[in-house]
Amino acid sequence: MNLTRLLYSAWLLLALTMAALNGYGEPMPVRPVLVYTDILSGPNNGGENDQGIYLSLFGKHFGQGGLGGRIKVVIGGAEVASYLSLKPSRGRNDIQQLTVQVGHLGKPKTGTPLPVKVVVDGVESMERSTFTVNPGRILFVDNIKGDDRTAVVGDINRPFRHVQTSRLSEGAWGQVRPGDFIVMRGTGTPWTDKGYQNFFLRVRDKSGSAPTGQTGSGPIGLMGYPGEDVYIYQPYDAELEKSGTSGAISAVNGLAFPGLGQWVTVSNLRIEGGGHDGAINLEIRGNHWRIVNNELTAATAVKNIDAKAGGIVGNGFDQVWLGNYIHDIFCGPAGTGPLQNHGIYIDGEGDYEIAYNVIDNVPGGSGFQTYVNGTNGSDNTGNINLHHNLIRNAGKHGINLADGTRENVRIFNNLIVTPRFAGLRLNTTQLSKARIYNNTFYGTNTDRKPKYGALMNDWNLPADALDLQNNLIVATPGTDYTGGTVGFGGRVGIINRNFWSGGRGEVAMDRYPQSGDPGFVTDGRDFHLRPQSWAIDAGSPTVARIVENDYDIVTKRPQGLGFDIGAYELPR
Repeated sequence: MNLTRLLYSAWLLLALTMAALNGYGEPMPVRPVLVYTDILSGPNNGGENDQGIYLSLFGKHFGQGGLGGRIKVVIGGAEVASYLSLKPSRGRNDIQQLTVQVGHLGKPKTGTPLPVKVVVDGVESMERSTFTVNPGRILFVDNIKGDDRTAVVGDINRPFRHVQTSRLSEGAWGQVRPGDFIVMRGTGTPWTDKGYQNFFLRVRDKSGSAPTGQTGSGPIGLMGYPGEDVYIYQPYDAELEKSGTSGAISAVNGLAFPGLGQWVTVSNLRIEGGGHDGAINLEIRGNHWRIVNNELTAATAVKNIDAKAGGIVGNGFDQVWLGNYIHDIFCGPAGTGPLQNHGIYIDGEGDYEIAYNVIDNVPGGSGFQTYVNGTNGSDNTGNINLHHNLIRNAGKHGINLADGTRENVRIFNNLIVTPRFAGLRLNTTQLSKARIYNNTFYGTNTDRKPKYGALMNDWNLPADALDLQNNLIVATPGTDYTGGTVGFGGRVGIINRNFWSGGRGEVAMDRYPQSGDPGFVTDGRDFHLRPQSWAIDAGSPTVARIVENDYDIVTKRPQGLGFDIGAYELPR
């Protein structure tokens, strides 16, 4: 072992031990970290026990027990009314989900964002989230005990039977208005109902709005009841496929129906959408959708080779997709379809915050895909923040930035593991200064396809297309680092201080390449870096304006003499 590394390891162990203790030899309190919430606004009265809407908070260091005692949630200085559960999130299982019912909160002024804090053993989280008290009603829906004829808005004991029927005026949807929440019960029986145009729910005739504090404002929410498994089952159906439309939850074509199908929140659901439009489809200009903590599949799409959908698909402005578990996205029999059903698929202009998701086992296509050809209301896309996601076992590419992908693309702190083809594939002539920082690409091109690479380019990139730095790239042995019909020759932007391991071929386009054994804690399973790793402190500092922490979220960058390469930063 290198002597310098050995001495460094000993110093690190001592430093970590001392850092964990205060001057009296007692453990230092760990500050809870609140990362995101499922909803941003809602009522503080009505509903179950007149205590308002349910709110889930997601983060780290929330503790393990003592809800309402050791662990408290404070909104705008007032403690919430009740604590319901603390468990792993549906997305990344290292992120905790703490669910509460907000209660009256001291009756604050409506329409004003209030700071949200998690307090553990008296230590407050950093204020990273807000909640706005906004007028609205809660409509409970139960597919076993509900009855649309006798349902009462706000009464958990007299729920509706249907979220939506073939008539838009019926069911809970017929009553809902901006600011309201539809809360679905999980009774153990899947929700197989067909709503408007054969979707489970189609947001066809109305929209929510921004929460202003006035009655009749705010997003429309669709939420699973806390602690219950709400399963929407909309499988592939050969007869419905003949019409070209079917799916689980969908917006509407915003060009044909301007202003409709917008401002919707979908949270805490399990959805199988094997039909043409997949699990959740934003359609065209389905603006202001917030999709948080859902489990989304298309496992029944084994006969559907034309869906081009998958987990989440569509386009629109102000898109926030956080902490979802997207998996088993098929497209025809495994390995035989056209590979056009993706985990997440952006097909038009907008702006997108996509983080903390797990996208796993997508034999139907790429883990993450952008592709715009002018048929969905726009000719290009951009304004994409893709970060802190795990993308694993893609049937095509891990990340595919294809036709029409243009400016303001930021991809950082992601784990891209064992895609069949490239970890990152480019196929656009419009890309401009795409910032691709501190990702770990592992086991790329598992199919060992000739002329494919860990990184691929199939079109002529502009001279300023890329800013590709601090990525840790481990290719499948015997496969190439770079590939594609064009590759990375000539000027394509900044390629600097990436770590190359396991593959073959020159990486002359990298200004200062690093190589060798990356030094993972457990190869193929745990991609944290051991203290002996040559990727430690070897990265470029120019990424600091974007990359503030690592995949673990709680570890700030840089920790030592410089940035570590890859998705993880070794704590010092």
